[in-house]
Amino acid sequence: MKKIFFFFFFCIALVLKTSAQNDSIIINQDLKLTKVLELKKLVNQEAFTAGQYTVQIFSGNYKDYQELLNSINEDNEFEEIFYSFETPYYKIRVGKYVSKIKAIKELKKIKKKYPSAFILQPN
Repeated sequence: MKKIFFFFFFCIALVLKTSAQNDSIIINQDLKLTKVLELKKLVNQEAFTAGQYTVQIFSGNYKDYQELLNSINEDNEFEEIFYSFETPYYKIRVGKYVSKIKAIKELKKIKKKYPSAFILQPN
């Protein structure tokens, strides 16, 4: 009787061991969801302009402003250029940087050509 019980117990243990599940999961995700998430990240980056930094490369009179503006547009140096007029100064700012560290890195490059450039966090 003990031999039959032992044999029966051994067979059950063998069946349980061989029928165990693997610990891997496969998730099928729609590609549209991935695209929507990437688009959402892009929109969020653009929405938070109040916390972004820019680099101001010029502040001065209209004549110098026009000359520099024409030069920048011909060279296509910067992706984003912002123009403003605050009496009596015309200003040119470039770039949108989410973190101050990124703005500082770009400022080092920009200062080679525009030594009076500085970082600005607009309100």
